[in-house]
Amino acid sequence: EKYLLKEESFWHSYLELLPETEEIGASFTWNDDDLELLSGSLIKNMSKFLREKISEEYQSITQKVFAQNPERFPQDVFTLPRFLWAYAVLLSRSFRLRLDGKDEVIALVPWIDFMNHDPDSKAYVAATRDGNGPAVLLKTDRPYQGDEQIFDSYGRRSNDELLLLYGFSLTRNVHNFVEISLVDLWAKSDLAQAKKTWLKAQGADVDEMQSLCLPRGYWPQETMLLMRLLLLTPRDLNRRDANLLQSFSDLGMKNAFSPSVERRALRTLRQLCEELLQRCPEERRQSDARIMAEPELLQRLPTKEKCAIMTRYGEVNVLETNVRRIDRLLDHIPFVFDKKEARRQQIFPELAEDSKPAD
Repeated sequence: EKYLLKEESFWHSYLELLPETEEIGASFTWNDDDLELLSGSLIKNMSKFLREKISEEYQSITQKVFAQNPERFPQDVFTLPRFLWAYAVLLSRSFRLRLDGKDEVIALVPWIDFMNHDPDSKAYVAATRDGNGPAVLLKTDRPYQGDEQIFDSYGRRSNDELLLLYGFSLTRNVHNFVEISLVDLWAKSDLAQAKKTWLKAQGADVDEMQSLCLPRGYWPQETMLLMRLLLLTPRDLNRRDANLLQSFSDLGMKNAFSPSVERRALRTLRQLCEELLQRCPEERRQSDARIMAEPELLQRLPTKEKCAIMTRYGEVNVLETNVRRIDRLLDHIPFVFDKKEARRQQIFPELAEDSKPAD
């Protein structure tokens, strides 16, 4: 539409207003030199991976579609940079809409998709019908003045997600989290297949259990449930019958049930956090912290460097906070399993709930 039909396109005026790839700034479109700004951050590899997947998709479409129809898809128009631009536009501006209970569709909605992000906004966009047929409704969360900017929420997204898909980061983002891979733990876990079967029986998506999203704030109950399950050994079951699924249920995975299993699960989670922290050298962590403590200095930096620092600082903050939290939980284990002493110490005896950072 934009590059082939140009002025003849019905959407020409809208397409001309869309930002270029560099303006969007999504990190998966950064060149290799710019990606070095993300050294020490988990998002560096994520950005490279997404860019490579999109490039592979472009090569596949080129061979199967573009090359077979050169008159309809001229090679000088359907290029990889423009394919990346189209992806950047779609990932940063599209909405998921459902009309009349039918399957959800992903769509660009002209003008509405120019709203900026406010994580606290309760505005929403939905497909509906009016007197003229199908329509898209924008419902704001409060009254707005005529010259006031209307915000939308892109969701509870971490800075990693915001930079990867939307091209910006927030100075303070309460929704920051770090995704921790559990693939190696699953590969080493005793009774792994039985554990996956049990998770499915509980209604869990096993594919989603291959990683753990660790926030700075309260842990979801699934965090420790999954860690306990992964670190559970046959000896911990203390029974010889073949009904492993019932054994898992009997233990009550949602709550701490064994000092040794709890200690093993927490220490393993701490080790995973430490391994991710080691990717960011201490010198860089200190440099980021100094810059984040001086807002004026931060704002003077080029956009990509500024976003890289805010994103990396957010990751480190989440990981360091969780390491301190795990250390506190490890200290509490003796009291958790001595409820009389726990009450005396005023320590709540459910470890899964004792996870709000004190700092």
